Amino acid sequence: MGREGRREQGRDEAAGRALSRPDLILTRLEARFEKLRLGLLAEHEGKWALLFYRGAKRVPLLGIRDDERDAVRAGHADPEMRRFCVKQIVEHDEVLTAYSLGATH
Repeated sequence: MGREGRREQGRDEAAGRALSRPDLILTRLEARFEKLRLGLLAEHEGKWALLFYRGAKRVPLLGIRDDERDAVRAGHADPEMRRFCVKQIVEHDEVLTAYSLGATH
């Protein structure tokens, strides 16, 4: 294998490692949502929570939207381009389909 082939293989391996690592920002946003879930259920059941990441030491911003599309649009329209998470305010999350990107079989 030539130098370019080894370089390309190295890039592919690095991309694979990046995909297998947990997204710490998303994990923090989801954990914050879990802390708020019960309180939000009483007033906003069925609506969509939009959480913006504001840094490791700061509480995420929270917005409530009526539908998922509106929440996602609001997240993408953020002028500060902060990372965000959209979760439906329901008693339990329902997993419809699960995928594993790192599966080798």
